[in-house]
Amino acid sequence: MFKRIFACALIAGVLAGLVSAVLQQAVTVPLVVAAEVIAEGGTPAAHGDGHDHGAHDHGSHDHGEQGHAEQGHGGHDHGDGWMPEDGVERIFYTSLMTVLIALGYAFVLVALIAFSGRRMTARRGVLWGAAGFVTTALAPGLGLPPELPGMLAADLQARQVWWFLTVILTGAGLWLVFLSGRQLLIGVGILALILPHVIGAPHVHHGGGGLVPAELAAQFATASLATAAVFWSVLGAIAGAAWHRMELASEGGGNR
Repeated sequence: MFKRIFACALIAGVLAGLVSAVLQQAVTVPLVVAAEVIAEGGTPAAHGDGHDHGAHDHGSHDHGEQGHAEQGHGGHDHGDGWMPEDGVERIFYTSLMTVLIALGYAFVLVALIAFSGRRMTARRGVLWGAAGFVTTALAPGLGLPPELPGMLAADLQARQVWWFLTVILTGAGLWLVFLSGRQLLIGVGILALILPHVIGAPHVHHGGGGLVPAELAAQFATASLATAAVFWSVLGAIAGAAWHRMELASEGGGNR
């Protein structure tokens, strides 16, 4: 079983991560670049070299960077440590981080699929991917939309705690609602889905919205969630298809 989980997660994570990395470079990175330039007092047109500060959103999707900041952990603070050079080097390391995070999500997703004991296909895998998108991107994004550099934000630790709480409760809630099959547990699941938003995400209650124009922030939030949705759809479909093929191969081998 472990070998099947490992192989399936490796295939799905790498392929979905590469798709997400390409999407990020095309969709979210230019918005990050524009926000960085504005935050530094320049104009978006002055810098178009494709650099970014982001790791991965995956989520699809990480706050304040790009793609997997979209699926993110409520924000990232950048210190004075080493940063890759703009251009090819930065694209390479950002894409590498995106794939690594995608692998982490893939292992969690495939492990849950295995634990559920449900028969799997590519179509059913997309549904599991949709649950992953809701859990790691959509639900947290309702309280903490993906953030660009230069945007005002609440304390990083408070945002991360709320993000993790939301992910855990949303994931558990979806499991209870759709897989438990018991009315009492379904009710508990619904409460789990609602609770993080009743508590509320941490926000800055003074000052303006930072240096980033509202239109750019809204465009980034939308692009980040869209990228995360594609990532999770691809991840779920590949994981479902790969799991199905491995399951058939295992059953076929056992009948010989």
